[in-house]
Amino acid sequence: MITGTATASFAGTAPSDPGPRLSGSAGGKLTKTFGSWAGDPVKFQIEARGGPGTTKGTFKVFHGKGRTGGVVAEFEGKITCLLVGGEVAVATGVITRGYANLTDEKNTDVTGQKVSFTVHDNGRSDRLYWMWGFMNAPINDCQGTAPILKTSHGDFKVHD
Repeated sequence: MITGTATASFAGTAPSDPGPRLSGSAGGKLTKTFGSWAGDPVKFQIEARGGPGTTKGTFKVFHGKGRTGGVVAEFEGKITCLLVGGEVAVATGVITRGYANLTDEKNTDVTGQKVSFTVHDNGRSDRLYWMWGFMNAPINDCQGTAPILKTSHGDFKVHD
């Protein structure tokens, strides 16, 4: 007959441990790598926590027109997947409200489209990159790209 109970404790499973997370806002001006959008201001706000299958969070994106004013895209949504490795986080999500002006059509509704963000938390000199489903980028959960844009303002925090 066996009596008693056995318990195990693993790092990261304690209720007080918030687990992987990505939080903050940052932005800058697009570089010449972005072609006709070079000089346009962009800003990203992301709050996400959890891991694959348990992720919760939100995001907001703004892309303005640098030379002429106005808005290229403005949208927000829910984060659906988050992966964190050291100082790098990849978050994917779905737009719940917003629009983009990418062609001659004005204010195209982008609701329901997938997005991806990759953030490298490098102190006050973060880098990020993104992909938009509405720009014909095939996006799978927790899929990211190399974070090539160096932010000029704001700060992201990545916690593994």
